[in-house]
Amino acid sequence: MYFRGPLAAALAAVLLGAGPRPAPLAVYSAPAGVRPAGASPGRATDAVLPDGRIAAPVGQTIFVGTNPLGVAVSPDGRWAIVSNDQQDAASPSALPAGAGNLIAGFSLAVVDTRTMRVASVYHAPAETFFEGLAAVADPGRPGRTLVLASDGAKNVIRLFDLGADGGLAQEANAIPCAGFPAMIDVALDGRTAYVASNLSGEVTSIDIASRRAMHRRSVGFYPFDVAVSSTHAYVTNGGLSRYQPLPQPAVEPQFANPANDPYKTSSLSAITLDAAGDFGEPDNDTAVRMDPAPDGVDLIGGARPGSIVARHDGQFAYVAMQNVDRIATVALSGEPRVVAGLDLRLFVNAPYGTQPSAQVLSRDGKRLYVALAGLNAVAVLDARNPAQLHRLGLIPTGWYPSALALSPDGRYLYVADAKGVDGWGLLQRIDMKTLPLVKVTLSALRYNRAVSAARSNATVPALRSNRRSNVIDRVVYISVGTGSFDATFGPNAAQTETPNLHALAQAYGLADNFYVNDMDVDANMQFALGGVATLYAQRTLPVNSGRAPLDAHAQDPEDYSRAGYLFNALARKGISFRDYGALLNLSGYQPATAPGQGPARKGRAAVVRTPPLGGTYTLDVPALAALSGHVDLDYPGWNPQISNIARAQAFVSDMGPLVAGDAEPTFAYVWLPTAPGAEGAADADRGLGAIVDFLTHTPHWSSTAVFIVADGIMGSGDRVNRARSYALVVSPLAKQGYVGHSHLSVASVLKTEEEILGLPPLALPDLLSTDMADFLGSVPYPSPYHAIP
Repeated sequence: MYFRGPLAAALAAVLLGAGPRPAPLAVYSAPAGVRPAGASPGRATDAVLPDGRIAAPVGQTIFVGTNPLGVAVSPDGRWAIVSNDQQDAASPSALPAGAGNLIAGFSLAVVDTRTMRVASVYHAPAETFFEGLAAVADPGRPGRTLVLASDGAKNVIRLFDLGADGGLAQEANAIPCAGFPAMIDVALDGRTAYVASNLSGEVTSIDIASRRAMHRRSVGFYPFDVAVSSTHAYVTNGGLSRYQPLPQPAVEPQFANPANDPYKTSSLSAITLDAAGDFGEPDNDTAVRMDPAPDGVDLIGGARPGSIVARHDGQFAYVAMQNVDRIATVALSGEPRVVAGLDLRLFVNAPYGTQPSAQVLSRDGKRLYVALAGLNAVAVLDARNPAQLHRLGLIPTGWYPSALALSPDGRYLYVADAKGVDGWGLLQRIDMKTLPLVKVTLSALRYNRAVSAARSNATVPALRSNRRSNVIDRVVYISVGTGSFDATFGPNAAQTETPNLHALAQAYGLADNFYVNDMDVDANMQFALGGVATLYAQRTLPVNSGRAPLDAHAQDPEDYSRAGYLFNALARKGISFRDYGALLNLSGYQPATAPGQGPARKGRAAVVRTPPLGGTYTLDVPALAALSGHVDLDYPGWNPQISNIARAQAFVSDMGPLVAGDAEPTFAYVWLPTAPGAEGAADADRGLGAIVDFLTHTPHWSSTAVFIVADGIMGSGDRVNRARSYALVVSPLAKQGYVGHSHLSVASVLKTEEEILGLPPLALPDLLSTDMADFLGSVPYPSPYHAIP
């Protein structure tokens, strides 16, 4: 227990799912109810989020830019500097009135902490900031404050003089730091900085006074963060493997678990320092294994060690295990070793997804603050016993808190919220002296979920009921199009471009209060198939152009969540499935530019077109091991030269023999990637019509449910919210002509699929979303659909 008296029992039940006696099965839904997504009319920094949760950050909150991933406070506490790390320089939406002249794209914003107003914004078109930020008393110029900022794609640390007015003046010479520099920590004496280079797997020591890099030391895979004691620099290595170019391009990926190294995979590197703060003898360095290698069955993604803070006495460090919602306590005296940990899941045995993204320790060491990006909250932990942490409560934040800092006196906590409101990130200032922690804890929980008792439903059983639908035995998910709801079904939409989509929407069920979980199409696929996009994917996708060819589409092993994808859940249950195009767009994939002879496969003739999957693979990045034997290797993935009619023909050619042999899979995922513009939408619609036509003429049609969901949103506006999209439920069991108004998201579809198939939730977002049970009845009315050419 973390509290005393009646309050302890009440909060323990809420926080941990505990209770004095067995209770009916609890089901969760989005607290938005039927409200649409969007900013609050009364407070621009509050919002109903696309996933149906509520963001109401406490304290004083202002807009600062796009995708803020770093925050640092000046030594005198007067200024907070925020690193905005977004490669897309197009404004995500109009700035609210009074937000100032902020810049979309890469920038540094300086905030006056007394007035909580943006004092200055630094922006240069060629500079690409990423995560790392530090503000120190300049050892080379007494009385001045120096700001160090990582420029990931340019492989340098940029230096700025922070003026008395909050302006930033960049120094002429940046410090070279190869390998996509990211997080920065500074020694207690303020003279040496240490930088984790995320892509090269190195840490660099920098002499701040002389403005020069001293030495580089190899650590593990994809290092995330660095923390310094008087004797060591500790680096968290979140990656699973190293990826290299293939000797020659391959036309198919390898389905396998990634290779791993016990000292570099999911590990903590301890690097000795000499008396001057530089790296000591490499033979004295050690590494701690923080997680077993993924087995591809139960453990799909790594635990991903991320943020790290070391206590000032150098006795312990706390490591945020991003993919498993845990803080690992590491004893640093002698050989570093994990000695304890604290579970930060929403309740006991909850699916993962709170995503601890950042930490900061109070100066007196009594409180540890942990940003929970997946819960839109900061966890307050009791750290008075340094070896045994305890939860005290939660503080509501804006959408996706990603960085934390404390004022020098410890009174104010600063939180950077990466997603904020409608694409504009936020900075919060929270007065910890006056914060009513119990009250805001209850608010934080209320903002994340609505709870009710499960009801009996034979068609769509409640999630976690361990029951499977006794009416539906086949599920097909079709991902198609990148239009908003208005662009597709609005009053000015061109129905002639998508006649099949409109005919299906009129005949079956249509969700009109439906949203993508993320505006990035690649991140959205992660929510559709895995329930969550990992912190790694969320941090690298907005800067992936500078990381090419790696981290292209968030489909690599580095992007896997702990429980993996729906395919993994089906494999664990022994349920058949088939994949047409998903999770094969790996880093290094190159669409073919000229047609070629596709190979003949058993029962199928050779076809003349581009390579079977539409392109070639140039890196040794493996595809999801569970997909081996479950992928149609003649179904083209991303290649704009291949039409969706060709994809539909490939689908029918593969599925037809399975249906004829009574071997139709229980679940199928079909990807119809859509080229931009009216022609692309029309092509996708023809492919969609052909696939649905085929499915409605199969023997199992009367017990089949088809979910048609937009792939994402690209460049199309909507009257309600920029994230509003659409979903269709096409089935003989679907209510005819039904329009659902509940607040739904892509994770809602996954939740409904899990309920139908009797699967557990994969992650926190699908557990907490509202399902689509109201779209389906119990009596089938099967009728074939005839595609509109």
